[in-house]
Amino acid sequence: MAAPIPRAWRWPVESTKVREFALAVRDVHLHDGDVAPPTFPTYGLYAFGPSLVAELGLDLKRVLHGEEEYQYVRPLRVGDRLRCTSRTVHDEVKPRRGGGTMRVVMVETSMQDEETGELAVTCRSTILELREGGGGEAG
Repeated sequence: MAAPIPRAWRWPVESTKVREFALAVRDVHLHDGDVAPPTFPTYGLYAFGPSLVAELGLDLKRVLHGEEEYQYVRPLRVGDRLRCTSRTVHDEVKPRRGGGTMRVVMVETSMQDEETGELAVTCRSTILELREGGGGEAG
């Protein structure tokens, strides 16, 4: 198992990005345009967060998105300025039924209000890297 990798960045929740994201995912429940769709944190993770694939030493050609989970304390709103902190909470290599191995990595990200420190949402992302052969260790 690889050592946990701490990551941190700042993310402003902007109205144009919320609107673009809502249109892209066909979210028809925009609340006066100020509340972000429930899956909007994914945009912040990938647009602003450090590259998980590179930092974890994953081979992008073998990576699959496993699962995404959001635990909300409050909705994200246009104008929020968030301090985001990610850490690796799980990293293991498991055998695959068809042979070879699979690396399973879970990254947890806390998104807090930059001013008050109030937690808004916690995101958990599971990343799978399919490997060939019988061996392999987590990077």
